[in-house]
Amino acid sequence: MTMYNDVIYLIKETRTVNEYGDMVVTESERAVFAQVKSIGQSEFYQAAAVGLKPEIKFVIADFYDYQGEKKLRYDPFTHEEPTPPTPPTPTPDPDPQEDQEDEVEEQAEESGNNDTQTTQTVADDPAPTPSVENVYSIIRTYRTGNALEIVCVRGVDE
Repeated sequence: MTMYNDVIYLIKETRTVNEYGDMVVTESERAVFAQVKSIGQSEFYQAAAVGLKPEIKFVIADFYDYQGEKKLRYDPFTHEEPTPPTPPTPTPDPDPQEDQEDEVEEQAEESGNNDTQTTQTVADDPAPTPSVENVYSIIRTYRTGNALEIVCVRGVDE
């Protein structure tokens, strides 16, 4: 049983002329479930014969999901371990009164009588890094039964 558990976004370009007579290209994306496969040896050498270097192959379950798009986007799901927060660096206090308060707190801790309240400042976690956007040019499609195999090269030819 084939699992189509990755999502690709087929990018359709629509060209229209605006009120000033300029060509305007708008892109729309459709999400489609797909299976990611590697390029086979024969496919690689066939593409190399015409000057292409395919990098990845996607298989979609139903060839009707493909409507002649020339580009697609695939963002593989990656896990990034969060970096631990860094403790704040102590700064020297020029105020002698605060030094006396620190001494009183230390004496209270030594005697076991700790009536003072302590707070700890923890740095916020950094914002998560956005995923790297991968856009591919579709160089070849072919049908195998009801499925459609899409062979792609990274980058977009304009």
